[in-house]
Amino acid sequence: MAEPPQVRGVLFDLDDTLVDLKTAQLVTFEETAARQAELTGGRLPDPGRVAAAALHFAADANGHYQRYVDGELDFLGQRFARARDALRMLGLAAEPDPDLWGPDGYERMLRSRWALFDDVPPLLSRLDDARIPWGVVTNNTEEYQRGKLATVGLDRVKVVVGTDTAGAPKPDAAPFLAGCAGLGLDPADVLYVGDNPLKDGLEARDAGLVSLLILRPSAVPGDLGGGDGGTSTSQVPAGIWTGDSLGAVARFVTGAKPLL
Repeated sequence: MAEPPQVRGVLFDLDDTLVDLKTAQLVTFEETAARQAELTGGRLPDPGRVAAAALHFAADANGHYQRYVDGELDFLGQRFARARDALRMLGLAAEPDPDLWGPDGYERMLRSRWALFDDVPPLLSRLDDARIPWGVVTNNTEEYQRGKLATVGLDRVKVVVGTDTAGAPKPDAAPFLAGCAGLGLDPADVLYVGDNPLKDGLEARDAGLVSLLILRPSAVPGDLGGGDGGTSTSQVPAGIWTGDSLGAVARFVTGAKPLL
């Protein structure tokens, strides 16, 4: 692929594309696991094992979040399942304490750490200046993600498609097409920007959108369908554009100035 196609609107994945969720998850897991160890009279092992368990939790290596998306678990249920797996890696056999891992514990601390990647504000300002409409398509409920967007200062976004908005979550085509409809544009005129090669990159492409995958050099290793490893360009399906920051978006949008 030589010259990027020009689009008239942009849709973004939210978690680990606009918001650095994994970094917040890692720090919050380690703090909460330490409190769990104190509560049960245990102690955490060496820092290397704690870091590995935190990554296992954040990357959802056993696919519990997908079980939530599929309706098999509720939101807290998937978190407790992820915490249970990671705590066992630390030799803590006790069940995750509901107070520590629930709304007033882990969730409250996590929300305090939600933050945008540094390249997000300048890009969105350039899109706004160029009058390029943009929105969010995400695999969590619309209400929860709108709350997250408000927390990080993006409550101005009008189009937010969650798992409960279009009748099906990603990788189904429905949320991508709902996002395009919200922008008032045909899929071929919309760029979708995400971090997951399959649920974002491949499925956006197959739904007819222009697909851009962001492979941040500094990103916490994520997942390609549920693993702990990072994503390399060799793992990116054909027909998907890649970039190492959101500055790559400007290449697809006439009128949006490049990020310096």
